[in-house]
Amino acid sequence: MDPSLKSRFVVLYSMVLADGIVEAAELETLHRIGKECYGLTPEEIASFCVGATPLILPEQIEEKIDFLYQLAQIAVCDGRVDDSERKLLERYALKMSFVSENIPQIIEFLLEKAENNIPSKQVISEILNS
Repeated sequence: MDPSLKSRFVVLYSMVLADGIVEAAELETLHRIGKECYGLTPEEIASFCVGATPLILPEQIEEKIDFLYQLAQIAVCDGRVDDSERKLLERYALKMSFVSENIPQIIEFLLEKAENNIPSKQVISEILNS
């Protein structure tokens, strides 16, 4: 697997761990995203959730939005968004060079869309066309 994709997937796993409680819904969402977006098998997912991986974040704006949205999907899937999950989203948005003043609104937008199960392509389109 491409090292940058592996790195992103490991960050998604960190969202599962962010609030200190690993919910079944979070693991199911992680597995769904792993399969649908990264083409991973259950065995590969399990292996990526162990060990160190260097951080390689997306560079293209569409990929950045999609990756933050994947994090938001994991954050909302258990029915609540913990402060640590919100801070993790904010931290990665900042690392991907989003304007710091805009980050709270971006995160709220993504969380709302994730709560409503809006397809990622639609979310990306809304952001890029606004």
